[in-house]
Amino acid sequence: MNFVASHEPPPEMVEDFFRGNLSTGLSVAVSAHLEMSGGYASACQSVESKIGDDWEIGSDCKESLDAAAVVKKITSQPQASIHDISEKRSRPTEMHMLERSIKLPKVLAKVASEGLVWKNLAGGISSALLKLDDKTQCEFLYIKPGAKVPLHRHQGNEFTLVLDGSFHDAGGEYHPADFLVRNGDHQHQPASEEGCLCFSVLDSPLKFTSGLARLFNPLNKYRFRRATS
Repeated sequence: MNFVASHEPPPEMVEDFFRGNLSTGLSVAVSAHLEMSGGYASACQSVESKIGDDWEIGSDCKESLDAAAVVKKITSQPQASIHDISEKRSRPTEMHMLERSIKLPKVLAKVASEGLVWKNLAGGISSALLKLDDKTQCEFLYIKPGAKVPLHRHQGNEFTLVLDGSFHDAGGEYHPADFLVRNGDHQHQPASEEGCLCFSVLDSPLKFTSGLARLFNPLNKYRFRRATS
């Protein structure tokens, strides 16, 4: 299926982010996108103008609505005991994938600094699940150079932020800071020539639609239930 995808979160999602109406996982994704794209100030001004008297915020809007607030929300929740199978990081703001050293947005660096458990899925795809809330499945997803994710569709919504490298699908090619939204109308097969690290948020399990990958659909349902329980 061909489709055109925006590389930005929808305006109403950004507004809900500043209002504090998003799940923790989705708040992290939007916050990281705004930091990477340098869009905090303009997004804040846009929301302030739209909301008007409904929400009183001062001139220090940018400082009070930065990633720190979301980081505090995340770190106030109990986290599972996890460890990093990659080499020890010299700085908590970086992640090492193969020979690449990837600088993370502040909100994601805070989560990753305690370590991650990476698991190989299939076909050069690895993931590290994060327990951020009980509504979404949140994970770092790494596509090795030359690999592709099996063809699949979504039973709900998937929100993906590109952190490093690039990937492409039927909708185009995506690079760092690009924010993608997929739903049940979309069937796609992400692939990457150079390798790609993403942060993904799902509100329902994805469904593989072709080949032997369909055998993993029960596992996808189990992973989603476990991530949100």
